[in-house]
Amino acid sequence: MKARKKFLIKNLFIGLFIGGILALFINFMFADDNRESYLFGHSKYIFGIDISHYQGKINWNKLQKSHHPIKYIFIRSTMGDDGIDSRFKKNWKNAKKHGYIRGAYHYYRPNENSTKQFKNFSKNTVLEKGDFIPILDVEEPSKFGKKNLQAGVLNWLKLAEAKYGVKPMIYSGRTFYENQLKGVIDKSYPIWIASYSGKKKVKHINWKFHQFTERVKVKGIRGRVDGNDFQGNLSDLGKMCISSND
Repeated sequence: MKARKKFLIKNLFIGLFIGGILALFINFMFADDNRESYLFGHSKYIFGIDISHYQGKINWNKLQKSHHPIKYIFIRSTMGDDGIDSRFKKNWKNAKKHGYIRGAYHYYRPNENSTKQFKNFSKNTVLEKGDFIPILDVEEPSKFGKKNLQAGVLNWLKLAEAKYGVKPMIYSGRTFYENQLKGVIDKSYPIWIASYSGKKKVKHINWKFHQFTERVKVKGIRGRVDGNDFQGNLSDLGKMCISSND
């Protein structure tokens, strides 16, 4: 009888422990939009987020009340040679309306023509004075090989530079960048690097922005978003923006 009682008590504690862990996991994954990840809210770097249609409808008034010191928002504009983010126009308009520095990025599809991809971006994205320089998001290898990928990326960047009169910024994951792009992309192009190392900063890459996590929770957005730090002060951040409408 005593052995059975001990067995039941032991199983009860194990069940409570597992239940507690499960509850914490569910809370972490599906927390409502009033809960925020305070750990990421304070930094010596200038903080911002990036969004796309995956974040769904955003409550911009709530977002402004977030404890996070969000200064800028990167917004997906286009994808490949004909894709347009379904929430770009609304996100783009609201970011400006609510006082955020906004940036538009194009998701590069490596097996599609790079000139057509740039035309898709430039046709559907109107960059104004005060917006960030154009941004190219490169994450996938090309089925045609590394050199083909590099040539296409360089072509997109040069077309953007010719149109806007500024050096575009390139976004990529740390490993992908080091294996596919580093040494080929001119150092004069600013780098926005993704490496989910938390507040431990990436070394050996001269980055301007560091996407340090994909788990930030802010008011006004259901689910979680990517968190980014800018290396520099507000004056430096302003230099990353387009200075005229020409």
